[in-house]
Amino acid sequence: MEPQSEETIEQVEGIDVTIADETHRILVEWIGLDPTSPQDLERIDREALRLQQMTESASGPLETQAHEQWAEANQGLTPTYWNVVQAKESAWRAAREMILAEELYPQVTPEIAARRTEFEAWADNQIEAEQDRARREHDPDRWKSLNVRPMPVAEQIVHRVWLDRQAWFQQLGRALVAQRIEDNQPVPMTAYDPVADELAEMIDEEIRRNPPEDPNLPF
Repeated sequence: MEPQSEETIEQVEGIDVTIADETHRILVEWIGLDPTSPQDLERIDREALRLQQMTESASGPLETQAHEQWAEANQGLTPTYWNVVQAKESAWRAAREMILAEELYPQVTPEIAARRTEFEAWADNQIEAEQDRARREHDPDRWKSLNVRPMPVAEQIVHRVWLDRQAWFQQLGRALVAQRIEDNQPVPMTAYDPVADELAEMIDEEIRRNPPEDPNLPF
């Protein structure tokens, strides 16, 4: 496959962010393109560029229509710079929404959507089965891999006890608290509970052993 020309690269870099993001999301998450494949990435870029160009073509008449409607509603007045900008932005958003609805989203056919739903249901069942197995076996380390069913009460406890801690700490904290509830072990009720310090040390130790790429992200 021939490399993209400089002109094409410049066009791709100038694509509307929403168009670029939605094209990437649909083609990767639903159609199944590989985001690590240069060929698939080029296909995504080409599709985004096509949608960008169609949006540009569709926005022109919509902008003209907006100017005509403004002039009719404000006879004798001259539109301000802000009026012109608003008309252009509104026309672009309307055109973008129309093109995505007509050209991108229909690529997710009912058959593709059904397969995705079936796969997600299967994956959820697999995860729950593994969580149940780890709980039955009382695996003491299952919280470290988040192999614990989420619990609203664990979320509330972590929010109350470790609100100021980083996202990954809180994620591990939710799993550890949920595990201890499953295993009928004590959990902290407040930040001043001695159990809070004990569990915080366990979480900090796990983070030192297996540091995340970004501790501010919960995954």
